[in-house]
Amino acid sequence: MIRLLLAEDHALVRDGLRLLISTQPDMTLLADTDDGNDVIALTRLHCPDILLLDLGLPNLDGIAIMAALSAERLPTRVLVVTARLSPASVRASLELGAAGYLPKSEDSDELLAAVRRVAAGHQYVSPEVAQLCAAENADAEAAELAALTDRERVVLAHVGAGLSSKEIARILGISDLTVRKHRENLCRKLGSRNAAELIATAVRNGLGG
Repeated sequence: MIRLLLAEDHALVRDGLRLLISTQPDMTLLADTDDGNDVIALTRLHCPDILLLDLGLPNLDGIAIMAALSAERLPTRVLVVTARLSPASVRASLELGAAGYLPKSEDSDELLAAVRRVAAGHQYVSPEVAQLCAAENADAEAAELAALTDRERVVLAHVGAGLSSKEIARILGISDLTVRKHRENLCRKLGSRNAAELIATAVRNGLGG
């Protein structure tokens, strides 16, 4: 049995979700609230498997609620169900440990599937939300690439082609040390943690490959 706590301030939505959960043989609703101030206390009290959390709650915002739950290391998993679809909200929620993010515009079957996926220990991000985040990431990466120097772009293209620092140094007529410095700068500017991620960035943007 999947044990749920519901935090939603719109009465019609809350009533609809309460009814939907009551029809599912593998789910039970322990409690619900329309006030952000009540969510943390109810989570402590009931220890639900999943908290269905709207971000736009009165008195205490959903992001602040997740920060508090994360600080207390409560085992309840959070599935955000909200009309707030900004990439910043998605990113903040996932960074604070949300196990899923679902727009209120999704249908009931999608919600139930998300609940079961999160209850099974997996992450769930709806296709609509994933597309929004992918678009933002692409825009950010394009801006980072535009900020590179001409020499850095040339080095990145050679990295994307799989060339070593020694090979790049020989082609460009510069020292190995200079190439390694360019690679370090590229990793820093593009947020790449290692050579594999740097190569992936180059190939994804048509450089090298």
